[in-house]
Amino acid sequence: DRMMTLRLEEERILEQAEDEEEEGEDNEGNMMVDSSDGMDLDRVVNAADGVEITTNNDSGMDRNQDKQHNISEGANDNVTKQPSIQALLVIDRKIDLVTPMLTPLTYEGLIDDVLQIQVGGCVAVKKSIVEPDDGGEDQQQKHSSPMRSASEHHDPTVLVSLNDADPLYTEVRDKHVETFGSFLQNQAKALKESHSQFTDRQTARDLTEIHQFVKQIPVFTRNLRSLTNHIHVAELVKSAAEATSFRQRWQTERSMLESEPCYEYLEDLIASGEPPYRWLRLFCLQSLTSNGIKAARYDSLRREVVQTYGYEFLMVLSDLEKAGFLRKRETFFMDSMQTPYSTLRKSLGLIVPDVDPSNPEDAAYVSSGYAPMTVRWVQAAMRGYAGLDEAIRELPATGGAGSGGGGGGRWVDVEQRCPPESLAEALKRKRGPSLGTLAKKWVEESKVGGHDSDKDGSTIQNKPVLLVYFVGGVTFMELAALRFLSRRPSFPYSVVCCTTEIVNGGTLLRSLSC
Repeated sequence: DRMMTLRLEEERILEQAEDEEEEGEDNEGNMMVDSSDGMDLDRVVNAADGVEITTNNDSGMDRNQDKQHNISEGANDNVTKQPSIQALLVIDRKIDLVTPMLTPLTYEGLIDDVLQIQVGGCVAVKKSIVEPDDGGEDQQQKHSSPMRSASEHHDPTVLVSLNDADPLYTEVRDKHVETFGSFLQNQAKALKESHSQFTDRQTARDLTEIHQFVKQIPVFTRNLRSLTNHIHVAELVKSAAEATSFRQRWQTERSMLESEPCYEYLEDLIASGEPPYRWLRLFCLQSLTSNGIKAARYDSLRREVVQTYGYEFLMVLSDLEKAGFLRKRETFFMDSMQTPYSTLRKSLGLIVPDVDPSNPEDAAYVSSGYAPMTVRWVQAAMRGYAGLDEAIRELPATGGAGSGGGGGGRWVDVEQRCPPESLAEALKRKRGPSLGTLAKKWVEESKVGGHDSDKDGSTIQNKPVLLVYFVGGVTFMELAALRFLSRRPSFPYSVVCCTTEIVNGGTLLRSLSC
């Protein structure tokens, strides 16, 4: 009888657990799909192919109230305090092919440009870089020994983690190349002072303080290891950024962004044996910002590419032409004439001459004076693209390729409803308010609902959430600029970024030249 009772009790507990699991799945699906709690999707914007969608949640909220009657009041409060995704902005990579061709100047962007950050958020470096041997007589003897070359060939590679699990990395990754060195130096001083204050023998310590210090030793060791790794990696990328070739490259990029021809410099780079895909980045940048390359000049450079890098790069150039990165101008066109890119540059304010990297006031700090075009479009969405009719006409059309190709692209505003309707029906309605106007409305509604402030008083967490999705890849330069916008009190949204992949100029061109 006792065994039978235990068996029946076990079956009852299992059935109850299955019922609770099914109920939890229903509630989770309800929150995600009906968009009353958790992740509402109130507005969607698609760049280039052009859809911007707003959701009407009234009927969905009514259904949620009926379905969630079994949720306790305390649990419901916790759900409503979570920030909802109020808007979605979908950006096609083809509306801005210029930004990936540029050299980033943030810590994270430079690491990717010099060492290439791998999938999963790590970078491979030589062990001797992050764990250098101590100096001294032994080190000098080692360097003078005949076995030095053999030991260098056997220098193993280690992976350094670069993700949000490292608090120091989250602070330093968006720092400018002129400031991340001093930032890491200040972090080292602060860590040393905190350790020396406790180990000072002149100050008496009781058992409680000693116990607390012992508990913090693993944290201190982890922070010291992280700081040491970042200092060594920063020295490596900073030395690359201080090289003469790096500065000449940046100055050439700036000239091209001003639509100035730099063909002589491109020819010099080929003659000096510049790595092919580094040279191709500049070649594509010249074409994108000048509305193509003159036919005679294009043929001359193509001939030099084949002679220097090999005939297989004929296929690479052909693939880049098909993708819209390169264009040969057959008709007469003066370099000083107005181009689609120059229209976008002026309308969106892409060039900012004076930028303070230590205290930036504009997203253009990520490259010392150039704001990524995609980020400017995100900012323009807050104003409803007011005054940008001419710039919108220069967006590439659906099915076209190339940035600034003048295809007459568009941004279409669509309001989502429940039950859903077809896109053709949604497009018949008039354009809704701008994302900035809607953000103010949502903030006011949250204040009326009594959720206008968190316990920590954070203003960023109180913002509605804007999900920016890049189709075709996003660069670390753009990620840094979007994080900069998200931290600004004047920007009405907290930005979350998703993408199909993270790219830079080299990886993007290689993926297109199979």
